[in-house]
Amino acid sequence: MNVEITPYNDQKLIELCIAGQEMGYSKLYQKYVKQVYNTVIRLVIDEVEAEDLTQEIFISLFDDMNKVKDVQFLGAWLKRVSINKSISYLRKKKIHASEIEEIQVADESEDEVFEKELKEAQISEIQTAIEELDVEVRTIVNLFLFEDLSHEEIGKLLGLNSTTVRSKYHRAKLKIFQRIKKVVLS
Repeated sequence: MNVEITPYNDQKLIELCIAGQEMGYSKLYQKYVKQVYNTVIRLVIDEVEAEDLTQEIFISLFDDMNKVKDVQFLGAWLKRVSINKSISYLRKKKIHASEIEEIQVADESEDEVFEKELKEAQISEIQTAIEELDVEVRTIVNLFLFEDLSHEEIGKLLGLNSTTVRSKYHRAKLKIFQRIKKVVLS
């Protein structure tokens, strides 16, 4: 098994990018694309949108490498950018959600509703339970569980106080547990 060992740390790769070297861009992308995508998909849920946001994050990074030349922990910086872009996307999406929801409810037949429920039943129950939470609560759960942010950090990102974040997280845990319990007992 050959494992590629590269002599290039993040700072060296950033320098290569600033110098216009394709290898720098390629190595940085390869090193961080999975981390960025995983952060985005947990918050955004939609795969196509997550892929688009991931690409936007890297395009933004590569368009202005000088903004990160003094960043010591590029992985942490990209994680923060991924979270912020995802939250911005969710906020924009929420503006139009009520209009879209009204149209979809009017257009869905009983067969379409049944098919949707059947598809959801095929997904793992915990993930399904998290996805069924409203956007704000789902975001809190994902940031706390998967991104290891504190309640205080989440509160700052979402414009909430940490006590509100804690209580919403606690209620979400109870909902998730009740949903799983109901499925297991069925």
